[in-house]
Amino acid sequence: MATKIVPSFSAALADTKKNMLKAGIATVNIVAANARRFAQENIKRNFTTRNSFTVNSVRFTQCPKSAKHFSDIKSETGITEKAGYMVRQETGGIKRNPNGKNLIIPNTRARGGSNKNKVQKRYHYNSIIRNTVSWTSRGGSRKSRLVATAFIASRQKKFIRMNNAFFQVTNFRKGKSKVSFKLKEILNLKYHTTETPQNQWLEPASEAAAKDMQSIFNSQMDKL
Repeated sequence: MATKIVPSFSAALADTKKNMLKAGIATVNIVAANARRFAQENIKRNFTTRNSFTVNSVRFTQCPKSAKHFSDIKSETGITEKAGYMVRQETGGIKRNPNGKNLIIPNTRARGGSNKNKVQKRYHYNSIIRNTVSWTSRGGSRKSRLVATAFIASRQKKFIRMNNAFFQVTNFRKGKSKVSFKLKEILNLKYHTTETPQNQWLEPASEAAAKDMQSIFNSQMDKL
């Protein structure tokens, strides 16, 4: 009688486990990639970005194909350390200056009239410090000393500091009996901290991507 060797149940089970590992690895990598794409879309839609740096800083780590155990199957989506400011957007929290001093906050004028722009080089803090006129030491009232300092700043195209803010002097006009000028704030150092409200961009992306996990796994198993 002719005979045929039937594969053992344990061998069949081993093949099934091997295929499930492969499908699981492929699944978490696809889901993580989708979460990255969704997170990037959330950032573009909900935040003011001045270049592609923040969006490109969203990354995901792939699960290696060499994973041998189901407990090793994992992939992560997140942001690089250089774009760590997005962590505070995700969770909400307090912003502080690492050196313990007040925060340096440029206003819209320092960005050329739009918050979508970078701070112009001439309005960087170090540049402004180098080009700030010292208050005149001449006698008289505070108002008269302000006028004298503003005149110098206007003529030399420099800045003056009043309390915790730096100003640009424009439209300086001096008549026989009247002096007029405008002070336009460029930077302020008024605040020791600022509070960032929570504006999640990663959690919704991860949840949206995870919804398709089962169907992705089924599709990967079918391929095997």
